[in-house]
Amino acid sequence: MLLGHSDSYTRDRQMQVTIAYNHFGEGLVQRMPRCRHGYFHVVNNDKTYWEMYAIGGSAEPTINSQGNRYSAPDNRFAKEGFKGYIMKSL
Repeated sequence: MLLGHSDSYTRDRQMQVTIAYNHFGEGLVQRMPRCRHGYFHVVNNDKTYWEMYAIGGSAEPTINSQGNRYSAPDNRFAKEGFKGYIMKSL
C-alpha cells in the first residue's frame, strides 16, 4: 500500500487516510502501508512476518498507530517495524 504520489508532490499534504482491520501476512516485504505527506490513522491491523519493515513514511507524514498487532520475523535483520519517520503509538 503506497499512499502519496511522490516525496516532491506537496499537494498530498491534504491527504487524510484511515487504514483499519487488515491482515498483512507472511511474505510481504514492506509498505503495510508506506505514507508520504498527509495524515494517516493506522488502526487495528494485524502485521505478521514482513521482510523489511511494517510501516514506512517519508516527506514528513503524521502517522497515528493504534491497536495494531506486530509479529516480527525471525530474521534479526528484518525486524524493523517502522521506517523513515517518528511514530506516535497510542
